[in-house]
Amino acid sequence: MAETKKLAATSQVGMGAGAGVSGLVGFLALLAISLVFFITENYFISLGSVSLALLLYVTGTGVGRIAMSAFTVFFSSRHLVPQASYIQETLQALKESIQISKDPSGKIITSPVAEGKTISLPDNPLVRDTQKILSEGKGFDYLEYIAHSYYLECHELYDYTNANLDFVAVCMPIFGLMGTVLGLMSLFDNLGGDITVEALSPQLAMALKTTLYGALYSTIYKIMGSRFEQRIKTLDYEYESLCRALQVILESKVKIEIKK
Repeated sequence: MAETKKLAATSQVGMGAGAGVSGLVGFLALLAISLVFFITENYFISLGSVSLALLLYVTGTGVGRIAMSAFTVFFSSRHLVPQASYIQETLQALKESIQISKDPSGKIITSPVAEGKTISLPDNPLVRDTQKILSEGKGFDYLEYIAHSYYLECHELYDYTNANLDFVAVCMPIFGLMGTVLGLMSLFDNLGGDITVEALSPQLAMALKTTLYGALYSTIYKIMGSRFEQRIKTLDYEYESLCRALQVILESKVKIEIKK
C-alpha cells in the first residue's frame, strides 16, 4: 500500500514539473533548424520540425516518454503503466466470477454473488493489497482508495500526453497559415511589370504547401491524441467496474484466493 502511495506522488510531481528551460532551449534550436529548411523551400520538413519544436516546448525532457507512449499505444492493447495493467488483469479475472456490464443509463451493474464464495485472482500487487484489506475487516473506502492509487498514475500520463499532442495539433494550422501569408505577401510584392507564371509559382507553392502541411501535421497529432482519449475512457470504465466488483466482494464477504 505504501508503494502505491509513493508511485502516485511521484507521478504527480513528474507531471507538474513542466518543460522548463530545457523545453525552451530545444524549441528555439528546432525552430532555427525549421527556418533553414523553410528558406531552402523544404516546407514539409520545415513544418515537421516546427511540430517537434512545439512538442519539445511543452514537454521538455519528457518528449522521449511522449514518443514512446504514442508508439506503444498504437501497437499494444495493454496500459502503459504497470499499476493500470494490474487493474486490467484483475478485472478480467473478476469477470469470470462476477458478471459485469452497463445498464442503458451507463451505470455499472454486477450479477449476484453467493455469500462466502471463494474466487481465484492473479498474483499481483493490487490483488495482494485487496486481500490484505479484506482480511483486516476494513470498509469499502479503503478498497476504493487502493484501486484509485493504481488508477491515478496511468490516467495522469494519458491526460498529460493527450493535452500536449492536442496543443501541437491546434498550433500547426496557425504556422501553416503564417507560411501562406508570407507566400501571398511575396506574391503581391512581385505584381506589376512583366509577370509570368514562372515568376509567381514559388510564392503560390509556398502559400499552398504550408497550408497543406500545417493541416496534415495537425491531423496526425490529433489522431495520436485521440488514441489516448480512447485509453482514458477505457481506463475510467475499468476503474469504475473494479470498484463496483470490490463493493460486491465486500458486501458478499467473498474470499480471495491468489493463483499460484
